[in-house]
Amino acid sequence: IRGPEILESTRRVDTIVLDKTGTVTTGRMALVDLTPGAGRNRAEVLMLLGALEAASEHPVARAIAEAAADAADGLPGNVLPPVGSFRSSAGLGVEGVVAGHQVIAGRPSFLAERGLVPAAELSAAIDRATTAGQTVVVIAIDGAVAAVAAVADTVKPTSADAIGELRALGLRPILLSGDNEATARQIAAVVGIAPEDVVAGVLPDGKVAEIRRLQHAGRVVAMVGDGVNDAPALAEADLGIAMGTGTDAAIEASDITIVSGDLRSAARAIALSRRTLAVIKGNLFWAFAYNVAALPLAALGYLNPVIAGFAMAASSVFVVTNSLRLRSAA
Repeated sequence: IRGPEILESTRRVDTIVLDKTGTVTTGRMALVDLTPGAGRNRAEVLMLLGALEAASEHPVARAIAEAAADAADGLPGNVLPPVGSFRSSAGLGVEGVVAGHQVIAGRPSFLAERGLVPAAELSAAIDRATTAGQTVVVIAIDGAVAAVAAVADTVKPTSADAIGELRALGLRPILLSGDNEATARQIAAVVGIAPEDVVAGVLPDGKVAEIRRLQHAGRVVAMVGDGVNDAPALAEADLGIAMGTGTDAAIEASDITIVSGDLRSAARAIALSRRTLAVIKGNLFWAFAYNVAALPLAALGYLNPVIAGFAMAASSVFVVTNSLRLRSAA
């Protein structure tokens, strides 16, 4: 907890925005399908795509790069080729030169903006992956769409329980995701978030905009995230909570850092912070009440110094004992 003022923020929060990847889900995506276009060699496409994605830190990119590295194991060289002229468009896609080929990979819309439209069989693969709630990556090589990759993530086993605990605290959970609507809604259904509380297809700047929209609507917003792209939203929220398993940028921008990657810890951190604030206020009340009552009596000579000393010691014991009750809530 970054500072004592954070305790007050936890008391006022009524809405909690959850980044999907790495927070609600494991963030350990895996390549589940790669459909090459007509005349394309799957192994070659995977090698070029994996080499390109290896230069990115995005969870989807890491999943593809790992699959390509596994496929390359045992082949001559055992390594993916280097990437030149690499460029990343946050939340959209990546591009670069691999083994003399110009390779672009990203959302279908990212490639469509460059006039790269998939053929009918690849469009069907996109539809299948989207319907299954998978993340779609379209690959273009040397100015032509070459393949479609499908990547899937899994929900953390404890996320559904965490959503229940957050609701019990009076918080409204909202799922925020850069993935398509079908993927985000499928994840939300698994953990118990209402469809109307799912915001999908959000770019990094859009996460900040969504936080501001909720604030302008009168909500006091907490944000939970773990990635570099979440850092601006964590800083913008009334209460930023970073998963300790995430990036340094997210941790630095947050008010509270959860050491583990368990989303239930976020609910428990808020509950513990609220209880800590209540204990602090209780301690202050009794300390001031004691002095307000005792000082006039002492000034008028009605309070024996021995009794005053005993009362002061008892007050200190009360404060310590009352505070120790927090150990049962940790």
